[in-house]
Amino acid sequence: MTEEERTLKVNIFGTEYPLKSSTNIDYIRRVANYVDTKMREIYNERPNRPLHQLAILTAMNITDELLHHREIDKKRLKFLEAKVAELHEKMEQGVKDLVEDNEI
Repeated sequence: MTEEERTLKVNIFGTEYPLKSSTNIDYIRRVANYVDTKMREIYNERPNRPLHQLAILTAMNITDELLHHREIDKKRLKFLEAKVAELHEKMEQGVKDLVEDNEI
């Protein structure tokens, strides 16, 4: 274990897990709390499911959220790239116009 690596105990769905990480402790707690919350939401909807099924359903739901947000990010990036290209074109045309008019 490096000097920066710490062991943090988190509780997820009633089970304590020791985690070794060099990541910010508050961030790790937020991640664990998020997983715990998602597991409890699924448990409330399906209380008779075995723990391993709850864990898998939780992983599927969180992965769905992640992939959905990634898709949104890709669309935003494409939109921004198109806007930057459009602005770049307009700037180049503006400079070209200034040069042709001998203003530069």
